[in-house]
Amino acid sequence: MAIFKAPRITSIQRLAILLSPSEIVYDTDQAIFYGGDGETMGGFPIGSGIGNTPYYFTLNEEDINNKYVTLSESPLFPINVSLLPMGGIHQINGIDFQIIDGNKLSWEGLGLDNFLEINEMLSIRH
Repeated sequence: MAIFKAPRITSIQRLAILLSPSEIVYDTDQAIFYGGDGETMGGFPIGSGIGNTPYYFTLNEEDINNKYVTLSESPLFPINVSLLPMGGIHQINGIDFQIIDGNKLSWEGLGLDNFLEINEMLSIRH
């Protein structure tokens, strides 16, 4: 039996490199594995550890009217935030939603605008 140990790297180090296709690293700051595609600086998230627990939001009328939810803390790397409406498909950061003002996940004027409803549950990872 063989054991594979991915190289350990900090977020700052990872974001400065271009990972080759099939290359895998473990981001020690985020407790997430990243894979390479030869095009995305810093790679793309492919797995999670204990540091990537999802936050769940049940949208209320105020959230729908404001077109954002406030996260409990500002994401270290807003580009890595992922959003999954329960029973739906993963949404694309920067197209369907974005992080504004440090800790607000907003969908105003983006793909999710006018699609989310009161009592809908969102799973957010950052």
